[in-house]
Amino acid sequence: MFYPLKFDHKYVAKIWGGRKLKNYRDDLPDGDIGESWDISAYDDKISVVKNGKLAGKNLKELCELFPVQILGEKLKNSDFPLLIKIIDAQSKLSIQVHPDEDSAEDNENVSAKNEAWYIIDAEPESYVIAGTKDCSKNEFKKAVENNEIDNYINKIRVKKGDVFFVKAGLLHAIGPGVFLAEVQQSSDTTYRVYDYGRDRELHLDKALEAIDFGVQAERRKGLKVENDSYNITYYCLNKKFALDMIEINSSYRSSGEKNRFYIYTAVKGSGTINWNDKSLEIKEADSILIPAYAGEYSITGELILLRSYVPDIKKTETDILSIIE
Repeated sequence: MFYPLKFDHKYVAKIWGGRKLKNYRDDLPDGDIGESWDISAYDDKISVVKNGKLAGKNLKELCELFPVQILGEKLKNSDFPLLIKIIDAQSKLSIQVHPDEDSAEDNENVSAKNEAWYIIDAEPESYVIAGTKDCSKNEFKKAVENNEIDNYINKIRVKKGDVFFVKAGLLHAIGPGVFLAEVQQSSDTTYRVYDYGRDRELHLDKALEAIDFGVQAERRKGLKVENDSYNITYYCLNKKFALDMIEINSSYRSSGEKNRFYIYTAVKGSGTINWNDKSLEIKEADSILIPAYAGEYSITGELILLRSYVPDIKKTETDILSIIE
């Protein structure tokens, strides 16, 4: 009964958004679309299944009806923990921060949020902001109030294929001309620090409490393991989520892992997911959920997939070590 699931898209108009998703989708609504929430059980943007016998059911319903089969035996008592977005930034996003576990615990209805970015496409000179330069909390606050924030932010030029881990507490923003896939905890808690004069609410005091002025971010180098028909690069591993990249040259075979679900997000090329006598197309900017009890499947084609999941850290570390030894 359980099989690879494809969902509808929940589009969000943003003042900084654009129309780039039109190059990948035929269901884009009018307006400047900044975000597509592609796998979500959060708030009012809950994904609805498009394919197979479970079509029409939403992800929150599935986790309530079949917690073990969808989430896995290790995650069955939790809400769906991850959120997958595609982001089209055609102008500057606000400079912001997400709280970590300690900050979130001090505030009711606030959830911590770690995330990771994969740059699917980027215009020349595009950049992201990731971290602060050497400054104190008071120096940074004064710079924000005096519109001198550029003196204290860390800008990094980006290109296709770059990966960043945006740890909770890291000051960050996406610059114009960046098109990316975002894997994150299922949370929408954001403290806006600076918004380039746009008429939106700022949360400077809360942000100053949440910012970790000692944390920086750089491109992730990853650990690449080569196989005959596919390669895997391990990019992020923490207790909230793991992010790997699978480059498929011809085929990749796997099966549902009964302890946890997996999400595949295509960031280049196209292919087909095959199980039993059925198949499902996956193309660039698509995301597919593999339930824990999905059984065996194969992916064929020439494509690059992100694989996101909630890991058993010790098991994953052991698996990686067994390969490189």
